[in-house]
Amino acid sequence: MALCLFAIFWFNSVGLAEFPDRPIRMIIPFSAGGGTDVLARAFQPPFEAALGAKVVIENIPAGTTKVATMELMKAKPDGYTIILMPGAWVAYYYSGTYDTKVWESATPIANLTTEPWGFVEVRTETPFKTWADLVKAAKEKPGQLTCGGPAAGGMMELIMMTITKSAGIETRYVPFAGAGPSRIAMLGGHVDFRVCQPTEAIAMIRAGKTRGLAVSTDKRMEALPDVPTFKELGIGPTIILIRSFWGPPNLPPKIADFISKAVEKASKDPKFVKIIQDDLLYTVEYWPAQRLIEWPKNFDKDWGPLLKESYKK
Repeated sequence: MALCLFAIFWFNSVGLAEFPDRPIRMIIPFSAGGGTDVLARAFQPPFEAALGAKVVIENIPAGTTKVATMELMKAKPDGYTIILMPGAWVAYYYSGTYDTKVWESATPIANLTTEPWGFVEVRTETPFKTWADLVKAAKEKPGQLTCGGPAAGGMMELIMMTITKSAGIETRYVPFAGAGPSRIAMLGGHVDFRVCQPTEAIAMIRAGKTRGLAVSTDKRMEALPDVPTFKELGIGPTIILIRSFWGPPNLPPKIADFISKAVEKASKDPKFVKIIQDDLLYTVEYWPAQRLIEWPKNFDKDWGPLLKESYKK
């Protein structure tokens, strides 16, 4: 009898006896309609089925993800508040958005998708049919070709600097407020090419208005088989962006593991996989918490010093 009472108390103490017994709040640190939001809403039905509970999606786009992150960090560690976060915490830390390395305090739960972080795109009207064409033109006009992209000092500018340096060319980076404005500038001929993510380029490529010249994947993308990788071209490393689930600090391991297993199960839903891989060009790639926590650590180690110097400029 005493043993049974102890078991009941122990399970209740970590919240698993009845977890989940009410809706789970999934915070999205961006506006509705963006890639992370689309991913979350496609994942919602199979995730609810795997959890056995309703999932309420809440978009909190203010403060360059900081407001959403702080909402997570102050939440009660009971499993009823989680965040779906791209792997941008490291870059935002070096930009000054965060005072601390929040990924060291938040509880890792599971990774859901990976995607290329870098993609070079041009208008079809340009003479640049290949990356080699762009390199040739840049060498003929040093420093004159312009590259559009988001946020000066961020990862996209660093990616551009890395691949152009590797190619032995010099171009000029022109920062815009986001992927939309940089696309408009490229289509209007105001910049010669741009650096973005494949999901931001695929619609224009399929419409025949633009073409891809290079992508930061390890292998060529199935959706864009004619676009060579940075690795093939010898201009840079494989650079991926993750989108993963995190809980507040001190989330009990058994609750985090329960949610992680639900993510794993839901990530295998065929309808979800098709939507994400065909429409968003993300790769559904579940990682447990132990592997997930290594990504920001390694990214910080590899890119942190470069981001720190870049944001000083």
